[in-house]
Amino acid sequence: MRRLFFSLTGLCVLLSLFSGCSGRRGTVEIRVVATSDIHGRYYSTDILDGTERRGSLSGFSTFLGRQRKENRNLIYLDAGDMLAGSVEAYHDMTAEFYEPSLAATIYDRLGCDAAVLGNHELGLGADVYMRFIDRCPFPVLGANLMLDSPGDFLPPYRIIERHGVRVAVIGFTTPSVTYSVPADILGTVIATDIVESARYWLPVIRSKEKPDIVIGLLHSGFDGGRFAEQGIEENAARHLAAEVPGFDIIVFGHDHKPYKGMADGSDGNPVLLLNPGANAENAAVADITVTFRRGALTGRSVAGLLADITGEEPDAELDRDLKPRYDKVCHYADSVIGDLGTAIDSRGALWRATTGMDLIHYHQMRFQAAEISLASPVAPDARAEAGQFTIRDAFRIYPFENRMVSVMMKGAEIKAILEYTASCFYNQAGKGTGTLLKDPVKAGHFISACGIDYTVDVTRKEGDRVRVVSMSDGKPFDTDRYYRTTLNSFLAYGAESPLFDVPGITRENIRRRTVVASGADLRYYIITDFYIKRESGKPVTVPRYGNWSLIPVKTVQEKLSSDTLNIILR
Repeated sequence: MRRLFFSLTGLCVLLSLFSGCSGRRGTVEIRVVATSDIHGRYYSTDILDGTERRGSLSGFSTFLGRQRKENRNLIYLDAGDMLAGSVEAYHDMTAEFYEPSLAATIYDRLGCDAAVLGNHELGLGADVYMRFIDRCPFPVLGANLMLDSPGDFLPPYRIIERHGVRVAVIGFTTPSVTYSVPADILGTVIATDIVESARYWLPVIRSKEKPDIVIGLLHSGFDGGRFAEQGIEENAARHLAAEVPGFDIIVFGHDHKPYKGMADGSDGNPVLLLNPGANAENAAVADITVTFRRGALTGRSVAGLLADITGEEPDAELDRDLKPRYDKVCHYADSVIGDLGTAIDSRGALWRATTGMDLIHYHQMRFQAAEISLASPVAPDARAEAGQFTIRDAFRIYPFENRMVSVMMKGAEIKAILEYTASCFYNQAGKGTGTLLKDPVKAGHFISACGIDYTVDVTRKEGDRVRVVSMSDGKPFDTDRYYRTTLNSFLAYGAESPLFDVPGITRENIRRRTVVASGADLRYYIITDFYIKRESGKPVTVPRYGNWSLIPVKTVQEKLSSDTLNIILR
């Protein structure tokens, strides 16, 4: 009986050893497919205008299915910014919050193995991104995101096994969220430096998990960024590959710049870097070849490419299964939310007050009893006729999910901002001079103010053009006084905000002097205002502030009459 026990035990040991080595023999090929910065492009048809999108998750699904047929050892990853940027994403988080997350449902259907949060997810707030995370059957990773200590917020990594090969995927989010997301929206989440976080976690993963392949999954661009003055490395992919040994592949996003390249790692081994770019127009594809002998890894290699997927046919089966939710979004976009009493026209916002800008200023002036509003023409060619106003119209007038932010700003800073924007957009006008508007013009970087009456004299030199007459209520304007000022979250915190090109305006000051950010985005307040007025049987009317102008009027009119720039904005 004792001999039988030992025989059975020995057999179990042998079977265990054999099982442990299964797959770890010969050559194993694994394919990694990745997306990033989808920004809500779930459906193949743009719901706002009915056009076919160049890229969508529906088209990507067709591509992914073909990749799975070519290699069953497939891993699918997403590098963040998937929950905001389209009408379907907005509808899902504001009108369908009692339903399972649409994005999570689709990523589950696609068989996603791991993802990371982007800055836009964190900017939407915990209610939105936790609804997504809770519905995902795969982990959302955050090695450099924590509450009090590393690993206490999101899992830092995942081990994925394919045919005996252990692949570690470690996720990171750009630490620029510390300054690009309002503090009361970011909450207690701390975003640490990606390179330093990787130095902490890589030895832990190698010691504990003994992976054969290590993949970095980053919502962080290749290099550079606009947060260096805060000591924050916004885009860290290049430095991560060069400074932290152990990575085989780094998949990244955030900067919307497709990229494929090899880098020399600090341990002498090559690292493959892939960025699929935005809006599901490309997919990153990496092929991993691993060789084993008697269960031991004897060789590995990686190769990659960016696949153009704009020509992919939509996944008919996926579209059919999602049609009930698609129809809901279409109905939502077409729904009449109220009556518009005065037409809205944003054209010409670069040289005159417009109803489009007045609508933005109206809502910003109401937030936190603002004394001054600063705003940019986010949709410079948008128009809406008087009459019935739909959700679709609201998206056309204000296409972004910007929150309103109340900041205490000094009068001298307000004037400096207006001087700066005037220098960016207007040539000095005079007899015999050329065009008034500078070329090229970035309309989104133009800033106008409400709450003060002012003029911009285009015949004067840069830096001496703006004259603030008074506050719009007739009180004196004081350059030494701090005013309750409302801006949108892009201007207050965005990586590309023109505000921080103004001498004397720093991110640290804006963040320190922020009073509060709105609980919802500005478009939500526009939509709500229509609903409220409709209940009372009243139309929405846009106040005409007319508080600023370019002077001299005759010179400006002469210049604009012959100016061929930005004809679309007239």
